Amino acid sequence: MLSKLEKIIKRANDSYLIEYEELNMMNAKADEIKYSQPFAYIEEFRQGEYGKTGFWSSKTTRVEIWFCRFIQFQNNAIEREEIRNAIENEIVFPFIEEYKKETALKQPEKWKWFCSPPRFDANEVSIMLQFDFNELKC
Repeated sequence: MLSKLEKIIKRANDSYLIEYEELNMMNAKADEIKYSQPFAYIEEFRQGEYGKTGFWSSKTTRVEIWFCRFIQFQNNAIEREEIRNAIENEIVFPFIEEYKKETALKQPEKWKWFCSPPRFDANEVSIMLQFDFNELKC
């Protein structure tokens, strides 16, 4: 699943650094990322369910991807909203469009998004995209 998601992110916008290793301690690693470097963090903790779709076994995984940028100190809510709009246009919408091209994956019924307080760094602005990654197993 991670390799599929990584390929989709790269096709959507290859300027995004991709991280998904919890062992790399993103809170500490974030200090090493340049302010000009946007990044995507695929949450390692997951939940999901096993089931059946027709005659096939299925595995549905709830995925959370954080699309992030760092900003300068002292930005206000309007400036952060502008940055989130830019994140949507440069990676969120292109990611969804690239995901739709994956014919081997069942398409999510909903794409949820969240804008939370900074998670990795006090200067972070991000959009978390949450969706169900559904794989059919033969």
